[in-house]
Amino acid sequence: MALVDPATFLAAALAVVAAAVYLYYYSSQANQPDIHPLQLAQQSSVASIRESPNESPVYRAKTTPTGTPLLETPSSGLATLTDALRATRNLHRPDAVQYLVAEKVVRLSSDEMATRISGLAAGLLRISAHPSAVAILLPASPEFLVAYRACIDTGIVAIPVSAAIPPASIHAILRHSSASVLVTSAELAMSLADYVKTTSLTHLVITGELNGSPPAEALRSATTVVSLAELESGEAPEKDAVVAPADPAYVLYSLTDDSATPRGVVITHANAMAAVAGLLSNLPASQAITATDVLLSTASMANAANLNFINIALIHDCSICAHETTDAESFATYAYSFRPTLVYLEPLISRDLVQLFYSHIVKYPKLEYNIFMAGYRRVVDSLMRGMTPKWSFWDFTYFRHYRNVIGGNLRLMFIDGPSTPSKSIEWLRALHGARVIPLFGTDQTTAVVTAGAFYDYASAIDTHNVGAPLACNEIKIVNSEESVGLTANDKPYPRGTIAVRGPNVATRLWNSEKPVELNDGWLELPFYGEILPNGTIDVIGTRQTVTKSALSPTGLLLVERLERALSASRAVTDLCVVVSDPVSKSIGIVAHPRPMELFATAKRLKKEYKMKQIDNYPWCSEYIRAKLVEAAKDNHYEWFADIPLENIKVKLVSEPFSVANNMAKADGSNNRESAKKLIDSLSK
Repeated sequence: MALVDPATFLAAALAVVAAAVYLYYYSSQANQPDIHPLQLAQQSSVASIRESPNESPVYRAKTTPTGTPLLETPSSGLATLTDALRATRNLHRPDAVQYLVAEKVVRLSSDEMATRISGLAAGLLRISAHPSAVAILLPASPEFLVAYRACIDTGIVAIPVSAAIPPASIHAILRHSSASVLVTSAELAMSLADYVKTTSLTHLVITGELNGSPPAEALRSATTVVSLAELESGEAPEKDAVVAPADPAYVLYSLTDDSATPRGVVITHANAMAAVAGLLSNLPASQAITATDVLLSTASMANAANLNFINIALIHDCSICAHETTDAESFATYAYSFRPTLVYLEPLISRDLVQLFYSHIVKYPKLEYNIFMAGYRRVVDSLMRGMTPKWSFWDFTYFRHYRNVIGGNLRLMFIDGPSTPSKSIEWLRALHGARVIPLFGTDQTTAVVTAGAFYDYASAIDTHNVGAPLACNEIKIVNSEESVGLTANDKPYPRGTIAVRGPNVATRLWNSEKPVELNDGWLELPFYGEILPNGTIDVIGTRQTVTKSALSPTGLLLVERLERALSASRAVTDLCVVVSDPVSKSIGIVAHPRPMELFATAKRLKKEYKMKQIDNYPWCSEYIRAKLVEAAKDNHYEWFADIPLENIKVKLVSEPFSVANNMAKADGSNNRESAKKLIDSLSK
């Protein structure tokens, strides 16, 4: 009997395997959505009646419909952050906190952290018997976590301050807060030498050492300087502090246009626990956050939204990787080392991350680029049909690589919903395989109001939105006819001022006699929104960015929506739209061009340019303006494309927007005052 030819046998076996894979991938079972579409058709519970014709019905999470109590805590036995953190005392993990030193991962165990926290807690009580508040001015680091936990454990009010804001702004916050203790680094302390003597500080707790320079001597003469390491080495407090839900946990400071008038929102333990409960309830049980998760904290730990995830990680004994950055390459480097499972990205870094990977992909040879984009479109098609993309040739050759670049384990990526364009959300979901969940909130709502549904993969791609109300609050839309003419009766969707009520809403301001204005518990936010048919909310803009304008055919210009549309252009990484007044026929745009786009165009057109002196090359501004007009047409902003080119003033900047160059604020939003000054300079 003749044996089967080996080559024929191998070919037949491969054909069988390929057929099996093909049939599985394209079988009706494999092409079913991950959740029934009807569960996403209506994502809110809507009240049956409206309380007033001047407002919409009340919208709630489907898990807390009208008549049921809103969520106040993730567990009935935990009323305060202090309670929740004390519940983790007996848990032991070797990597409670991780950070990099000389490109090597350093891990601190929960036992080491507990020793440092209890020592500092006792030390803070010792150096100041009744500290009203402790300011924490540190970048994301183990030291910040130690100081924050020490405050929560002792009932001292923590005042986190971003290390990225200017010294004058830090000084304004310190003065207003009346903090008696400041925990900071020697370097940051030196930058405040001229300011400390006009604050209420009695003690300066520093990491590192002060030198013998005049600024250091000024600090020593104005306050008592103590080493953080020295305080941490003390004995633990004799007894646990008694903390009530209504007690302040921390204060979130923001600055108005005038840095001399900061505003501190008091977040009580009840507020913080409600925010945690709302975020956790938004995840299905199979995706619950557990002690196996690793949080990469890239935003400032003074960021209101990031603090919620710090609290979640601490409560669930997750490993926390501390690295503060707004640079996508730095984020990728640390993510590769730490292999996080969840992350919160503020606007600056999420935009930069999209541009970083796109700039790499466009370098592919034309054939390979087309192959990649065919796979990309296939993944997006799966997402739009509610399916998690399965294994494929493209996943094996491309997408797996991009997931591994940021650690390969990322499953939850939380982002700022209002400022992130739909195209960026699509890109992040398709390229990195994580569930990208847009969030919306303000300091006064403990940074949470809405969140995207876990299984709604098409959310914010086909129709931009920031999700449905969380289970800790309820929402309604209130008429704003007097200012911009938006009403709850607008067609096709109700539009107006967003109002929120719930246990996550802060009702006090720090060191202020002015009460928070509430109407039957409802807080009107400085944001306009509209409610979509599926019960999700889209943020139209703020009171400063929704304005009457002769440019728009409706007479109303929604600046942030226009920015999201123009940001879809691959020619820019950051941009800010400036409109001088309602009757103006011109519009200004400050933008940072994508370097690779400009480089490739200069090479193709045989033009010269230098990014650092980009103002000296008019062709660059003309090219970016043309690309923005293209993006406007693609996103159905024909009226923008019809503006005469001479009335579209473009000012290019050589660096990405950041707090350091005054183009972004501490929360990652555009600094519109700085942008307006740059546009005004063009006419001088």
